[in-house]
Amino acid sequence: PAGAVIHLRDGAGNITVRRSVGQQATVSGGRRWRRSRAKDVRFEVVSSGKDIFVCAMWSGSGKCGSSGYKGRSTGGFLTMFSLFHRSSDASADFVADLPANVTVDARTTTGSVEIDGSAAGVIARSTNGNVTAMNVSGPVALTTTNGNASLSVDSLSDGDSVRVSTTNGNIHAELPSAVQGRFDLSTVNGMVHSNLPLPSAQSGKSTRKVQGQIGTLARLVRLHTINGMVSVTTRGAPAAQ
Repeated sequence: PAGAVIHLRDGAGNITVRRSVGQQATVSGGRRWRRSRAKDVRFEVVSSGKDIFVCAMWSGSGKCGSSGYKGRSTGGFLTMFSLFHRSSDASADFVADLPANVTVDARTTTGSVEIDGSAAGVIARSTNGNVTAMNVSGPVALTTTNGNASLSVDSLSDGDSVRVSTTNGNIHAELPSAVQGRFDLSTVNGMVHSNLPLPSAQSGKSTRKVQGQIGTLARLVRLHTINGMVSVTTRGAPAAQ
């Protein structure tokens, strides 16, 4: 139904989300391995009200639900000396065709997350991989540690926030032309480029931080990286260089 939230959980593998026609949701899971076995990873679906969890489960993955999911165990130091325990190199990929009016919450540990066409809000997270959300609307939260983050927003309601962060990677965001809110754009090792009507963005000087208010809305637009570039443009404007 409209207003449902689809939670995709993966410990190792890529997640791709596309817009479907109508209200039918289809999620396909595929498994890959070299030294492991097919049974090392399985798929589980758990429904709780309007929250639907679809998880890739390994031994020790914890629970498929709102808490307790641990993904794929990489094994510890003692695994090398154990005759009874081994780590798995099996990975799982998701391809989901979801209605535009459901919220997407897609998370993986090692792999990419790509979302296209969601109109009811997006959460996309990875630890090692790129996160991308294109042609989306609603509140947006993109997070990765080692990877780039890319965002293209069609529209935002007054209360919709935009939060994008990475540690080692670049951020590129395209926002609606008349976007308002409190802006906080920063990097430690890199530069911020933007065509936003903010004094620090229009000074013509290279900068690592752009902050300020546009319009009257209290919406937060926060884009932070440590090692990388932050590039923000609005619709219809040339891409920042």
